[in-house]
Amino acid sequence: MKFISDIFTEDKTENKYSSKKTLGIISGILVCLAFIGDDFHWFTLNESLFNSMLIFSATMLGVSAGASTIKAFAKKKTK
Repeated sequence: MKFISDIFTEDKTENKYSSKKTLGIISGILVCLAFIGDDFHWFTLNESLFNSMLIFSATMLGVSAGASTIKAFAKKKTK
C-alpha cells in the first residue's frame, strides 16, 4: 500500500498528494479502457477523442514530473 501511496505523493517530506499525478494516472487508465473497448468493438471511439485523452494524460504526468524536478533543484541545502 505504501508503494501506491508513494506514486500519488508529490513530496514525501510534506506528505502532499499531487492532483496532476492523480489526474494523469486516472486519465491514462481511461485511455487504456477506451482502447480495449474500441479494439473489441464494444463501442466505436472517435480517433480525435482518443488522441485528446492521451495527450491530456501525458501532459499531466509530464507537468508533475517537471514540477518535482524543478523543486528538487530549487531546494536550499541545509548543513
